Amino acid sequence: MTIEKKNNVIICRDKDLTLRTKKALEVLNPELPEPGAKILIKPNLVEPKPKTSGAITRPEVVEGIIQFFNEKKYQIIVGEGTACPTTEKAFKIGGYQYLVQKYQIKLVDLNKGPFKKIKTGKKIWPEIEINKLALVSFFISAAVLKEHAVGVTLSIKNLMGTIAPKGSRGANKNYMHPEDDWHEPWAKRLGLLYKYLRPNLAVIDGTTGMYGSHISGRLEQKDLTIVGEDPLEVDKIAAEILGHQEVFYFKYLF
Repeated sequence: MTIEKKNNVIICRDKDLTLRTKKALEVLNPELPEPGAKILIKPNLVEPKPKTSGAITRPEVVEGIIQFFNEKKYQIIVGEGTACPTTEKAFKIGGYQYLVQKYQIKLVDLNKGPFKKIKTGKKIWPEIEINKLALVSFFISAAVLKEHAVGVTLSIKNLMGTIAPKGSRGANKNYMHPEDDWHEPWAKRLGLLYKYLRPNLAVIDGTTGMYGSHISGRLEQKDLTIVGEDPLEVDKIAAEILGHQEVFYFKYLF
């Protein structure tokens, strides 16, 4: 096992996904909530995919987070709101059920609400609807090391799973970018979402890096977990590992 610290971000390399994630958090030594608090771990399960696909956060990485926090001290919830109609199916195909049996944690579909409406005062997105559980919990964004059409999709872009789905096609989050030339408007909206929902911890599953796509890209073995209390710093370092020295939408995150 090797451990590197950079800008208060911990990068832990090891073949054991659970062990390296727990160890990275131990080395980080983040400020923790009071015992009994709700801990919401939000993986990236964009659509029903097996953990071996490299497209989703592997449940073993989430297990490392659970072990660090100790399920006996906290109310631990794993929640996701996928971009497909059935989050439950994504949990099942992703192999998350064993966490319920082993640790007595809950799996929650964030697409089902309830949601809180937040008035932003901004024309680009006047009202955001965010799942209330995300707003009242110690919130951990547990994402995957992947490229995307916007450059990279990491812990901050992972916040999209907390917003209310809209439209007639099930769990549709595409209303965040309805424009034909959508990258900049989407980035500004993501900046607003980040303003109102800032993760307490960011965790990146870097077992593999995915290149060329966030769904079915080329995989490159990395065997690392990245953790930190500043999600933007975590995402900058993760982006660099993917080969992106600059990511255009980072400038909208404030």
